[in-house]
Amino acid sequence: MLERFPNSVVLYNIAGASNAGLMLFDAAIDSYKQALKIKPDYADTYYNMGIALKDKGDLEAAIESYKQALKIKPDYADSHNNMGAALKDKGDLEAAIESYKQALKIKPDYADAHNNMGNALRDKGDLEAAIESYKQALKIKPDYAEAKADLVKLLTTYIPLKENQNLIVTVNEEIRKIDIKDNTSKIISDDQVINLFSKSKNCINDFGLELKTELSQTFRRNSFNFNCDRHLSIFDKHDIIPEFCFGCYKVQVEPRSIIELIKLFIVFDQLELNENNTRKCMVELRPYISGFYKGLIFCSGLKQANQIAEHLDTIVKQSIGPGLTSKVKRGCSEYPISFPSYEEINNSGPQLMNYNEEWRVIEKSYDAKKAGIAAEVIRTSLSGLNLSDVLIIRKWIDYARGIGDPSVDLLNQNTVYYQNIYDQAKARLDTFNFSY
Repeated sequence: MLERFPNSVVLYNIAGASNAGLMLFDAAIDSYKQALKIKPDYADTYYNMGIALKDKGDLEAAIESYKQALKIKPDYADSHNNMGAALKDKGDLEAAIESYKQALKIKPDYADAHNNMGNALRDKGDLEAAIESYKQALKIKPDYAEAKADLVKLLTTYIPLKENQNLIVTVNEEIRKIDIKDNTSKIISDDQVINLFSKSKNCINDFGLELKTELSQTFRRNSFNFNCDRHLSIFDKHDIIPEFCFGCYKVQVEPRSIIELIKLFIVFDQLELNENNTRKCMVELRPYISGFYKGLIFCSGLKQANQIAEHLDTIVKQSIGPGLTSKVKRGCSEYPISFPSYEEINNSGPQLMNYNEEWRVIEKSYDAKKAGIAAEVIRTSLSGLNLSDVLIIRKWIDYARGIGDPSVDLLNQNTVYYQNIYDQAKARLDTFNFSY
């Protein structure tokens, strides 16, 4: 079509959008540049090019493209909002907040800008203001799933100081009143788990909160950023294991039922470790990784992992009972698929597999392409039960029902909230055996 209409700005913009949708960002940017040669004062083209540049990872160029759009069209709220997102990714939170403010001056009912403002304020550490921004986004757009998720996430790390009328905040406060800080030197009974879930479920039902989560793992984090997204991205794209991951170990426990998984969640919530190591409980959804229920503690070396495993075995025996023992594992479970020797652990000398120095240039090239992108801000988790935990446990229960775990009936959740998780769990039985 462009051959017939070589001066069509509209067609070049369509071509740019199509290429961007296919993640062909360079081709998209070239199309937008062609459009601007024909019509240099086309604000929408600069805006669209800014999106492609940001998605490519070229934040500086994206910001400049948004600025050009705003020179032509100063009241372009979307361009202020998207420039704010690029500035936030760059780590310039003050400038990002100012961009969101400009967007909201032009368009006060812009829910996306309120939510994005909340994320920037959260990363800046102004958490009360962040909550207010999320609340404002939800007033404008009550079914805004992203704003709900961002607010729920913030509440896992922060207790609001001000009184709130927001339903999510209210329900979270009620759930946090449920005490799970029993003495872990004694066995956590099935009844304790059942009552804990029943009380938390009633908090949600009594307030009429209808909410789902995209998450399937409960975390208790410290503030260290493991940067796992980077490492897995490098592995997926280049089939190499990043250097960082050769010093990363984890302690893994595999509960035998949904009841034991919730008990382990309680143990992990109360577990005291010298470095407050990040830990998580989860259901296994990866089709190529074996197992069903898992608890993991992330460690900075083999010595620490062995010490924590020994300590954890004592705590688990006291709190859950005999039969559950921890294993020390290395890095991510995906890596041994390509490199079987990676998972072999030698406790008395060098490991069987070590970092390949030829991979360093690949890592440097990857990081160079991501230069300028700020690291994710990680906040330390609060102890105690929260709304996010309960929503995730609901998902675990659907998983348990899918794999035919008979202990799930004790929890009296008759509704299937996550049909896709139930189906995934059921399908796993064709590949892996589950035994209660």
